[in-house]
Amino acid sequence: MRPSVARIPVHPLSQYRRACPRFTEPKEIVSFSYVGNRTVEMNDRELKYYHPPSLSPPPCLFDKFEKQIKRDPTINEHIDGLLSALGHLNDKRQLPHSDFVMYRGMLTKMFITPYSLRDSWTMNAMRVGSTIYVEDNVTDDVIAQRNGSSEKHEKLMYSGYRFETLSTIDKPPSQLLPNDPALEQRADGIVDTHKEYCSVFKITLGINSVILGAEVDCIDREKPAEFPNRYYRELKTCGLLDSQRKVETFERFKLLKFWAQSFIAGIPTVTVGFRGDDGILQSIQDFKTLDMPRVVRNKSRMWDANVCMNFADRLLSAIKRHAAKEGPETQYRITYDSTSQEVSITPMENMPSFLTPEYYSNISN
Repeated sequence: MRPSVARIPVHPLSQYRRACPRFTEPKEIVSFSYVGNRTVEMNDRELKYYHPPSLSPPPCLFDKFEKQIKRDPTINEHIDGLLSALGHLNDKRQLPHSDFVMYRGMLTKMFITPYSLRDSWTMNAMRVGSTIYVEDNVTDDVIAQRNGSSEKHEKLMYSGYRFETLSTIDKPPSQLLPNDPALEQRADGIVDTHKEYCSVFKITLGINSVILGAEVDCIDREKPAEFPNRYYRELKTCGLLDSQRKVETFERFKLLKFWAQSFIAGIPTVTVGFRGDDGILQSIQDFKTLDMPRVVRNKSRMWDANVCMNFADRLLSAIKRHAAKEGPETQYRITYDSTSQEVSITPMENMPSFLTPEYYSNISN
């Protein structure tokens, strides 16, 4: 007998054009760092502080491309880092209950699906007790695509990391001295994608509570002890908006993703570095997360934040309802198919667990 499949259609979007569901302000419960060898440390060692670069002269975001230290794209890390942080909380009896655990990128995909209809995706889900763990389904095709990127695409990806390097320092700006060497050192810095700072926080969307892990680019000031996420800042890059068509594309697609990522994490500001085709950083602009939906409101072919939130809320509720059997023997494949434009939830038997043995043993006892 074939496993039963639940299907959630994206259309019509009118069904999601209603008041947005309840959404609680994200509050950080723990943070951690990936250090140079990709080891998790339960500290803020890789937390950076925002300090914009000088545009006189404007730097090139392709500089030192050949010297970068890149993470191996063939290694599937699953959600191991997030589980390490949650295991740390569980050991201290500080792990709060939630309906879901996942990285922010998974919820972002759910948010933007109504307006990213051409972008298929798949995820894996596994229930343990009353909590459902969700991860990206990294297939061989995905890995092959990562390895087969053109040099032009690789440079554009690199430019984002380079912009982060040029826009951050290792200590709070209030501690900078006149002509501080820290500002010169970052220009000479080599991009190392092994290093990362992650915030773990909890939100509620509708009736669904979610613990999320998210890479965070930087913070605006010294981190307080009791920490809402509103002091964090996102850093992005984009090509110059030198035509009306490019402006519309930016607002329709990039601004949507910027909003979803930052809104989910409670991050108030997205700083965008605009570069030319030659990689030269031409300008820097701040976008307020809560203003982004108003920027596109009443414009043709644009997005509606309420639709995104209501769709994600419905999808989470459907996953919670249909992913009823506990793993690891049974997992669930959650798939958005761009052809049918619907999300399916399919039981998958005898799948290898994507939870680490240490974590699974810890929470099962």
